[in-house]
Amino acid sequence: MSHGIPTTSELVAAVREFLQAELLPATEGRLQFHTRVAANVLAQVERELELGAPSDPRTDAELCAAVRNGEDVYEAVRASVVRKLRISNPRHLLPEDR
Repeated sequence: MSHGIPTTSELVAAVREFLQAELLPATEGRLQFHTRVAANVLAQVERELELGAPSDPRTDAELCAAVRNGEDVYEAVRASVVRKLRISNPRHLLPEDR
């Protein structure tokens, strides 16, 4: 925290922690579900702030053209999915991709 002003990451983390530690246990049903969703969204925002937005060296149009031309695009597609999962839900990654 510089000059007493929390960073965006610190603010997001504080709100997520409040939702998980205070609000989630005190709610049930639909409100608890929505609280969990909100906490998960904030966790994703934290990861994106830390890692940066995932960017692909090839656009979807370029990948489609490569597939049509018979090129092997497995590694490019896999790398793209791994970059996106690191932000959206790293639990789905293989240990070697974390």
